[in-house]
Amino acid sequence: MTSGDLIKKAETIRTREHRLTPSRKLRTQEEIVEFTHRKGLVSVLGGNELPSLISAVMGKPWKPSSKGFSGWLDWWSLKIEDQRLPSLLGEIERRKDILATRVFRRTKTFVSKSLWPILGVIVEHHRELAMDRVILSDLELKLLKTIEDKESIRTDRLRKLVRMEARGDNARFHRALANLESYALTVGVEDPHPEKHLHANIWQTWKTRTGDGSARLSYRGALAKLIEKTVDASVLVRDVQVGKWFRWSTDTLSVRDELLQDGTILKAGNYIVSPRVLNQNLEAHLC
Repeated sequence: MTSGDLIKKAETIRTREHRLTPSRKLRTQEEIVEFTHRKGLVSVLGGNELPSLISAVMGKPWKPSSKGFSGWLDWWSLKIEDQRLPSLLGEIERRKDILATRVFRRTKTFVSKSLWPILGVIVEHHRELAMDRVILSDLELKLLKTIEDKESIRTDRLRKLVRMEARGDNARFHRALANLESYALTVGVEDPHPEKHLHANIWQTWKTRTGDGSARLSYRGALAKLIEKTVDASVLVRDVQVGKWFRWSTDTLSVRDELLQDGTILKAGNYIVSPRVLNQNLEAHLC
């Protein structure tokens, strides 16, 4: 099979597996949960390599655009089993078997519990670097330690504890929180019972949220598994984009090269393809 044939086959499989046709769209909460567990990693909004939950619900590709909030109106009012989609997404990210991170491209990504042991090794590696002051700013480290101490804390109370309640602190405070999320050091979910006129997240550390169930892998071993799982969920990715996936880009690229060398993932022209594409029955995917 030529590289061109492999890419075309992967595109067909990707369209089907990512539910990008009206006949394949997700229609129930159960289907959304099952979709997340089957893929392992699911981008909530989309516009990247991972399967997009919003696209799968709409049955067609969707991504954030320059239209701003008006673009969100494409799906914001959609209902799944008589429940508005934004409300349903909030319920899903609070489940005990799924969590929301910003570890992939710093965008909200649902991660199935099956991948927590792998990602946990990577999170602990970066936590150790943070405690040694190799990564994170003083503010980010202060936020992390405060969240660890409190185990669970809402955004407004966190701001008060770190004395960043002024309006002028908004950008710096939220940027620091986003950076912690991009390492999955912290996990935030929307408060399901907010006070009047207050919408805020409840923050926990990775360990508090997931428990102590890390796999017995080295950091590079865990990263290899994460890259393999990401390629498998995506089916087809542009090679040049892989270094943009995670904050630890240098490590990602060196491990990617090792995976290509041993055949764990495949190269096809300018793309990387999941090796299972070779064994997929294309006719079944056209049905």
